[in-house]
Amino acid sequence: MAEPEPNANIQITYEDDGRRVVTWNRYRPDGSAESVSHRFPDMVSHHYAPGGVGEDLRLYSGGFIDGRGKYFEGDVSIVWTPSPRVHVSGTRELTEDDLGDLFAVPSGPGIWSEVPEVLVEQPDNLVPPQPDETYEPAEPPAVSHESIADRVVGELGDRSMDLDSVTFLIPNGWDAGDGSRICSPHNLLQPWPGRMTTSGDGWTATFDCVRAMDHKAWRALRDSAGARFTHIGQLTRTDGSTFTGEEALQVLERIRLGLMLGLGRRTSCFLPVGYRNGQPVWASWRTLPVDPYTRMHSHWLSWETASAQLGDILAKVLDFTGDGARKEALTHALAYYVTTNTGIDSALGLGLAVSGLQLLSYFHFVTEGSYSSATWKVAHTNTEAEVRELLDAMNVSMPVPGHFINLAAVQARTDGGQRDALGTVICMRNHIVHPVRGRPGNHKIREWAEAGILANYWLGLALLHLVSYQGDIRAALADGVHHDGDDLLPVPWAPAAIGTTWSAGG
Repeated sequence: MAEPEPNANIQITYEDDGRRVVTWNRYRPDGSAESVSHRFPDMVSHHYAPGGVGEDLRLYSGGFIDGRGKYFEGDVSIVWTPSPRVHVSGTRELTEDDLGDLFAVPSGPGIWSEVPEVLVEQPDNLVPPQPDETYEPAEPPAVSHESIADRVVGELGDRSMDLDSVTFLIPNGWDAGDGSRICSPHNLLQPWPGRMTTSGDGWTATFDCVRAMDHKAWRALRDSAGARFTHIGQLTRTDGSTFTGEEALQVLERIRLGLMLGLGRRTSCFLPVGYRNGQPVWASWRTLPVDPYTRMHSHWLSWETASAQLGDILAKVLDFTGDGARKEALTHALAYYVTTNTGIDSALGLGLAVSGLQLLSYFHFVTEGSYSSATWKVAHTNTEAEVRELLDAMNVSMPVPGHFINLAAVQARTDGGQRDALGTVICMRNHIVHPVRGRPGNHKIREWAEAGILANYWLGLALLHLVSYQGDIRAALADGVHHDGDDLLPVPWAPAAIGTTWSAGG
């Protein structure tokens, strides 16, 4: 357990349950002292220390073997631009044996080329420590040399070995005001509300926001549209048993799905490192796409309750995705939701959202329900009927929100204004999915946008319904300006909402 820097005012004791108690004296203006104490734990530490916005993260410096089996000296790093990737750079001296490589004809499986794997030196079979930030690569040799700068992947250690825990980093996470307090082992006197913990399907995941992420840092991340690691995570088995790196990767993928549902955009669990008896014995160097940080992508999270809400969503997703078929359905439906939510042509976004709702309706009523495929087709002769049955089951009423004035204008001129919001949205969707000469499909951009916003909101609700989330959500589509904490409402299928008229407009 890390101890603070020596300070005569700090006293550290431990309670019977092992919790640390930090006590110090705080002095008043008149010179008198009062004793202050806290029991906040240290934040989770990770093998790699996160940096600032757009700052590359060096993972390794030294000798490595590239995908061709050639030995180089150089660096392996996470770089953010033009997209997140593991990048290797280095040099080596050329020999006579290398001349034959100049005339080699590259070959590969069809149109695909595999990302090469890099192999690094591992003294004592441990994950090498993160290089010193002051490290400077050596000058290229004076004789003939070859340089390499390439995207790579890497795995250190054996993913089948037993692990006690895995830590990882999350880029572009979430800003929350309700985290439990933690502190740095190097400064025990300045705790911050940074921790969220969740459990599901026998796993416990802890997420700690790094100390540097104050309000100014979140604004800078948002305004830059860049990327940085904002959270350190830790994964363990709830019962304390061991697990393999392969199992950890599968669970981290399920956590990624939960984060996408809660945040409405893409992020992931980067650089997992596995520990056994406190030693780093396994690591995986791979990346996935990351969307720019903004709170506006999330329909559900209110800053004052974001940790509790997101923790609940993640727990539900872990429980739900323990079944492979359910995980597959959630994965595909999320692809529709996040793609539409993070920015796409408005008309195409509307079509994608409706397709996602169709997928979830079929999964709910046929894959896991009482309909057969044949009876489903007989009972539902069109897309609107399929989606309507799902939204009805979710207790979602479907008037056009009063402040969606552009969608209301479309409703008024569609079939004499007899269609509700769903009927109007489906009619607009049919204009682009089934184009017919002479049928009006030239809607204005704001009309497409409001239809797409509403359809994608329904899709997001259907995803929460899929994983049985019962908590509150932010009234994201309500009219007017709302403040965090004042704009929460229960999901429409929650007991508190049953028997009420629930609509997206709040």
